[in-house]
Amino acid sequence: MLHEINRDKFVVRQMDGAEGMLLLPDKSIKLIYGSPPYPNAERDYGVWRSSEYIAKMTPFLDAACLKLTDDGFIVINVKANREKATSKVASKRSLVIEKMAIQMEEDWGLYCVDIEIWIKENPAPTGLRVACQDAYEQNLWFSKSPKWTINIDAIRRPYESHSVQTYDTYEYKPRSNGNTYVRKNKRIEPNPLGALPKNIISGGVSARIDDHPATQPLYLPEKYIKATTNEGDLVVDPWLGSGTTGYAALSLNRRFAGFDVVQEYVDSAEKWLSSVAGGKEADEK
Repeated sequence: MLHEINRDKFVVRQMDGAEGMLLLPDKSIKLIYGSPPYPNAERDYGVWRSSEYIAKMTPFLDAACLKLTDDGFIVINVKANREKATSKVASKRSLVIEKMAIQMEEDWGLYCVDIEIWIKENPAPTGLRVACQDAYEQNLWFSKSPKWTINIDAIRRPYESHSVQTYDTYEYKPRSNGNTYVRKNKRIEPNPLGALPKNIISGGVSARIDDHPATQPLYLPEKYIKATTNEGDLVVDPWLGSGTTGYAALSLNRRFAGFDVVQEYVDSAEKWLSSVAGGKEADEK
């Protein structure tokens, strides 16, 4: 399979993602980025209940630890859906994602870079009346190595206009309240590449219309591909879906492998990825 990726830039297969990763050489994947089925979400590809969620994720995490390079990363985009209400208990929010994040460090020996938040500016309305409208998802960002580096300059953001004005005129001075992060009078020079990235991502959900019920916007995988990989590195999505991760990877001159259990998703993704792999214009629509 690695030969196919080297020859064709990408490969996608209709199969379980954990099994697909095991076909790749050990320590060959620089980044695993994907969005598995969300706890309790009722989709056409099945329901992963909170009570069984970590058990279902275990083969994927086992394969990830085996196949990631020593300096590799895994980013899991996921949302903890609520438990069904009963006559005695309201629809409470599941904490299984938080449990899984802790176990990724304690049981799988991974290291938490961050748990970033994706704020959806146009969340789908719900009839929920026991909590506020659900408008965010989590990106569990872990490193295989205890000491990692990321391409911080590749994900810098534009400065706010008021920040630039402040830097031009303001001098930071030591504080008398015990804070020590300013030890002497200093000015801040804006970085020509932009401001430091935040661990909050804000944007709309994908505008693409296809047969997949949970299509991601390109800006999500793009951030982590830019931050953790270089050209030619291998990016893998074990939950291929509509192929957004692959499109982002190929657009940034990385290699890509993706797996999904639904043949229709694989066929659709392969057609879309072939357009960018062949150098054709195929903007998200």
